[in-house]
Formats: sequence, structure tokens, C-alpha cells
Amino acid sequence: MISSRRYTIRQCLMAFGAALVLPGLVFAAILLWRYASAERHHYEEEALGTAQRIMAAVDRELVGIQSAAQALATSSSLLEGNFEAFQRQAEMTLRSWSRQRTDDYAIVVRDVTGQQVANTRLPWGSPLPKGANLPVDQQVIATKKPVIQDLFTGATAGRPIISIRVPVLKDDTVTHVLSMAIEPRRIAEILLAQNLPASWIATVIDRDDRVVARSRQHEAFVSRPAPDEFLRAAREADGIWEGFNLEGTAVLGAYARSGVSGWTAFVGVPAEIVQAPLHRSLWTLFGFGAALILLSLLLARSFGQRIAIPVQGLVDQAQRLGRGASVAPPPTGLVEVDQVGGALAAASQDLREREAALRGSEARLWATQNNAAVGIAEVDRDGRFVSVNEARCKLTGHTREELIGQHFGHATDAEILNQDLELFTRQVAGELDAYTTDSKFRRKDGSSGWARVTSTAVRDADGTFLYAVRVVEDITERRQADRRQKLLIDELNHRVKNTLATVQSLSWQASRSGAPPQVAQERFQERLLALSRTHNLLNETHWEGASLRAILETELLPYATGASRIRLSGPELRLPPKPAVVLGMAFHELATNAVKYGALSTPSGWVQVDWAIQEQGHEAMLTLEWCELEGPVIEMQPRPGFGSRLLRQTITRELAGHLDIRFEREGVRCTMVVPIEPAERHAA
Repeated sequence: MISSRRYTIRQCLMAFGAALVLPGLVFAAILLWRYASAERHHYEEEALGTAQRIMAAVDRELVGIQSAAQALATSSSLLEGNFEAFQRQAEMTLRSWSRQRTDDYAIVVRDVTGQQVANTRLPWGSPLPKGANLPVDQQVIATKKPVIQDLFTGATAGRPIISIRVPVLKDDTVTHVLSMAIEPRRIAEILLAQNLPASWIATVIDRDDRVVARSRQHEAFVSRPAPDEFLRAAREADGIWEGFNLEGTAVLGAYARSGVSGWTAFVGVPAEIVQAPLHRSLWTLFGFGAALILLSLLLARSFGQRIAIPVQGLVDQAQRLGRGASVAPPPTGLVEVDQVGGALAAASQDLREREAALRGSEARLWATQNNAAVGIAEVDRDGRFVSVNEARCKLTGHTREELIGQHFGHATDAEILNQDLELFTRQVAGELDAYTTDSKFRRKDGSSGWARVTSTAVRDADGTFLYAVRVVEDITERRQADRRQKLLIDELNHRVKNTLATVQSLSWQASRSGAPPQVAQERFQERLLALSRTHNLLNETHWEGASLRAILETELLPYATGASRIRLSGPELRLPPKPAVVLGMAFHELATNAVKYGALSTPSGWVQVDWAIQEQGHEAMLTLEWCELEGPVIEMQPRPGFGSRLLRQTITRELAGHLDIRFEREGVRCTMVVPIEPAERHAA
């Protein structure tokens, strides 16, 4: 039964809000947070103090070992070179120092070359190797001061150890280096002696950021690198760090760095222990809060009941409005609800009239978009597709379902996308109403193309951005045609200039060689034919390049009267037009010389050509070796002729390379080194 008394929604909601217990819960949460912060600070202080005590204990151990090593370094047996007597003395010292675990320590003496002369790990007279980590010995020799060495693999022990190296001085000259090696487990025993709580873990890390000792699972983690996150954070002499330890456990801990050794001690407390009081308090708060919330719900139910029924009636009317049915809401007794009901009824009549007109307009617009020859898409302010036409789907090969919700840059080349995104951001901000840009895109099948995109903003009456209409025109073929045209024109100009320069050089060299006119003419014609053969190879690939092996075969195979007279060895390599033409001329000169005077002038002679690519930083060098074997013996160095001058001019000047021609007794040897671009290094 609906009451005749009328209430506003605000009055009902205020009564409902008064029953909530949010302020009390917020206050309890603040107290809980302060308690958790105090507990955390307590653990941090305790962990820091423990880390400092551990580091002090380790420093005392290292200083004691260093003092013992310095005392042994003054032994008269050692200074007199009686190493056998010194080893007995050192072994007695170790037994008196650590009766139960004598193998925790070892004493090694090395001369200035690093050769061991005494080692308590081995019986006297055993062959002794050179020491490990000799650069540390050189530091001791140079400074004449002791060095506490980080973890390293011992030459005799064959496992990770640490050592303290001290100089042996005689007349103020370092004659030997005495090293007292310590097993890392000795440091681990110091950690265990601190009586840490069972769940706490202490770790000692050397200057090379490796684990020296650990209070738990020492053998499993010794020499392991410390976590990178810890190393990046532990910059100061001491401090607090929170992260994951080597076991992958979340810990809160503190670290302290030694001023003696430079090592770091870290004490970690599992995060679950630090957070345990907080968790208990949270459960208490949760239970108490749940009870209060239940009480507030019971109190609010009576208030909410008076609102729920009329609001549910509005929901029913709104659903009818959504289905296009007429709306006639009954009175509810709530002022705001009745006002909304009247507005729904008026909107229902207006909406049905507008929907009829809108359906006709949308049908025409949809037909226009889907039959357009260019891609049309609507994107929201985040750049995501709201609608696309068929031409836009065909552009990248995606379906409409795949594109809706995608960002318009999903298929755009990353280098070009930034410009489009910058313009679109300005358009959304109201700085631009429209813009046009060319965009490179990738199709679904992996191919790429180019499109001209015109983006126009649609705004409301206040100028607020609603969405953008992007018209996309495929200009792939147009750009390819423009590129081919420019490439052909540039390449034609380049080829004509290079060819004329080469012919001019050949003509000038032939005329100044001093040969009779008939001979000069024949040589000139032969070189033009060699140039023509290389041009024919380039024409087969539309002047995109020629195979190095094909150039060699074209010049040399006419002289291959036997199966093994021409031997070629090297990787497949495609050369650009300029080096292809120059090397073709060079091979012609070498082949002509071999046929007239060299290995190919005798039945048993043969030519070996090898090439390889050598990386030199960001560049690559092509090295060619021409070797003539079993030809006529060269008794004296021939006088350089036109061929030699042509080789040197083309290789060194035109290709900026290096040429080395040697006339050895066995035959001509020619080495050519020319730079090649990265694009030239793919297979032919």
C-alpha cells in the first residue's frame, strides 16, 4: 500500500547514509595503519642493528686473520727461503688456531711471478701450481699493503674460497705474497653464532656482489650473485631494503657495509612475519566491520523499501521506452520519481517520432559508406574504432568484428604512427578540426602499403569532441609508381655518368700506354667488352646488383680448359652496380695477365680465388684473394703496366679500398679489400 505522504529521494538517501558506519571503519583503519607502521619500524631497527653486529663480527675475524698472516710474513724461515721449515711452522700455527676444523684455513706462499712455493693444503714436496687471481698479488706487490680478497676459486682447493694476502718484505722489497685462505663456511659459522630468530636469514656479500656466506642453506647459495634489485638499492653504507631474497621469499631487512673489507651484511625478515600483526588486526577489523555493516543494512532496509518499489516501477517504464512501447507511469508518492515518470512519457512520444526519421537517415548513410571506394571509419576520443565500412576492412584484410574496438594505429608503422597520434591528440583537444597525413600500414597477411588519411572531428554545440571520421585512401600503387619513376631517373643519370667516366678513363689509359695504335685499340675494345659483360649481368637484375660469383665466372670460365683450372670459394654475395662494374674490370685485367703471362698460359697452371666478409664495427669489409699457382716461375719483378695502374686506380680511388699485388716465384698474388654496405651482405 502506497502512503499518501510524499518523500524526496534525497531525504531517503540521507536517512540511509546516516545508518552507515563508514566513519568508524575509516578511523579504525587509520589506527591500524599507524600500528602496522610502528611494527614495521621496529623490525627495521632490529634488523639494522643485527646487520651491523654481524658485520662487526666478520670484521674482527678478518682483522685477526690479517694480523696472523702479517706475523707469519715476518718468519725468519720464510725470509731466508727455507720454505719447508716455513710450511711446518705454518701448519703448527693453523693447528693451534683451529684444532677442530684445521681445513677451514690454509696458508699459501707465492713468489712475484705467482708460482706457489708453499701450500699447507698439500704435503711438502708435492707439485705446486700457479696461484689463482694473480692480479690481486700484483696489487699487493705494488702497494706493499694487505688485501682482503673477494670470493674466488682456489687453484689448489678447486672451490670458492676467500683469502687475505699480505706482502713478504725483505729490505723493503716484496719477495713473496703470503695468502691465508679461509673457507666461506667459517663466515657462515659466525652468522650462526649470532643466534638469529629461526625465520631470519643473514647473508654476507663481497665487493663483487657474490654471496660469501649465508645463515641458511649456505652451501646452496655460496658464490651466487646477489639480487639485482638489492644491488641497485644498496648504495649507502647502511639502510633498509624490501624485496625478494635468493630463495624468492619476500623479505624486509637491513644492510650494513664494512669499512674494513667493503663487504655487506644483510639481515632479512620474511614479510609474512612483519605483516602478521597487521593481518590479525585486519581480520579483527573485518569481523567488527561486518557486524556493523550488517546492522546498518538492517536499519537501512526500512528506508530503502520506500524507495525501491517506485524506482523499480521507473525501471519497468524505462524498459518499455527502450522497446519503443508507450509509457504511462502511475503516481508513486515520491516527487522526484513522479517527475521522472512524466519526463519518460513525454520522451517516449518524441523518441518514436525521431526513431522513424533516424532509421531512414541511417539506412541511407550506411548504404553510402559501404558502397564508397575509400575506407571510412569513426573513432572515439581514445582512437578506437566505433564503426568501419567495407572498404576500410578490405584495406588491411580484417573483418569488421576484428576492427571494432581496435586502436586506429594497430596496423600503422611505428615510425609514422607518432605523427598521426600527435595530430589526433591536438584534434581531440580542439586545436585542429581536420588534418591529412600519409600513413604506412601492415595488412593482415604481412604485406605493407601506404594510405592517405583525412581525419575530421565531429563536435557538439559546445565544441566538445564526440568522435572523428577518418577517410582512408589506398595510395600504395601511386607511391610505388612515383618511387619507381624517381629511381629510374636517378639511376639513369648515375649509370650514364659512371659509364662515361669509365670509358673516358679506359681511353685515356690506353692512349698513354705507349703501345702501337692497333694494340691500344684492341686492348681498349677488350676492356669495353669486359665492361659490357658486367653490364649484362646487372641488366638481368634491373641494375639492382650482381652476384660476385657470377661476375667471376663470366670473366674466368672462358679460360677454364680443365675442370679444376679455375677454383672459386666464398659465400654468396650480391654487389651493387658500382662495385660490380669496378671488380668486373679488375677480374678482366687479372685474367688477361694470367692468360698471357701467368698460370693460365701453361697447361698445368690454375687460379684460386677466395673471398670473405669481415665485420669491423658498423662496417663490413670484402677481402678477395687472387692466387696463381703452377704457372711460369717469375724470376724478376715486372715493370708496372697499364693493367696494374688501372687496377690500383679503380680499387683505391673508386671503391676507397686497398690493393696489394705481389709477383712471387710461384705466381701472381693479389689481395683486394673493399668496404661494402650492410645491404650488400645478403645472399645473391
